[in-house]
Amino acid sequence: MLPGKERRKFARYRPKGGTMAVNQHALGPVINISMGGLSFQYMGENSSKPISDILGIFLGSDNFLIDKIPTKIITDILISHGSSFLQTSTRQRSIQFTELSRSQRENLEEFISNKTTAIY
Repeated sequence: MLPGKERRKFARYRPKGGTMAVNQHALGPVINISMGGLSFQYMGENSSKPISDILGIFLGSDNFLIDKIPTKIITDILISHGSSFLQTSTRQRSIQFTELSRSQRENLEEFISNKTTAIY
């Protein structure tokens, strides 16, 4: 592979402000999204991470929701430590979408086409 060459299969996009990712472990703003997955930040601690998870993507201002998306965690990294009185830190999780239903795929395509503001 050439240095600096993009490894990802899908182009990444910056979602409209207020786009959130939620699962049973975390809630936070989506940083980037593609047809293959997304990255989001959340407050939490590095605990035993599940191999896969179910995720929802929502944008309240546009009444938009894609729910029960099967995913696989690719990375979960520390962004910054919390203060001494808060025992949580800011983390960033990157996930890969797995086995999207036809409806989920269509909703994701619609979201990327209509609710993103920039290409990475």
